[in-house]
Amino acid sequence: MANRNSPMGLVARYHRAGGCIRTEKVTLSAANSIIGRGDPLVMVNDGLYDLWSSGRIDAVAAEPSAASSGASIQAYRDPMIVYSCQTDDGTGTGTVQTAINLNATLVAAAPSNGVSRFEIDETSVDTTATLPVKLRGLYPAPNNALGEFNELFVSLNNTGEMAGTGTLGI
Repeated sequence: MANRNSPMGLVARYHRAGGCIRTEKVTLSAANSIIGRGDPLVMVNDGLYDLWSSGRIDAVAAEPSAASSGASIQAYRDPMIVYSCQTDDGTGTGTVQTAINLNATLVAAAPSNGVSRFEIDETSVDTTATLPVKLRGLYPAPNNALGEFNELFVSLNNTGEMAGTGTLGI
């Protein structure tokens, strides 16, 4: 059965230390982009957050927000949280078992009905330590298999909470 194409950004699934998945209140910059639940966020200045576009990921939105709101929203900031995220297509190396423990970047699309449309960029899968997410394994759902639009467990690899860059893929 083919995997369905239904990206939802980064969906918090479990904590690597067995603890609870907790959110924290973060304040968005006054000129923030539209943010969907599951969108990656970056701290831009003075402790304010905005939609991530490249580099490190500092948080993941737990709720949506309108553009230019400067609002406060709940977000996941703990680097020990494992998320699930869909791959963008079947043309890269993120659709095979050997991609596990490699790193990748994300590609963006505008949120739909308050839900993120971010996906894993399959063509970016590599050992490079500065890539923002680490592929941890196949998400165990009955309608999910390795291949196009597969959903994978990922963790944040390059974050502001962890000093320096992320770890090399293996």
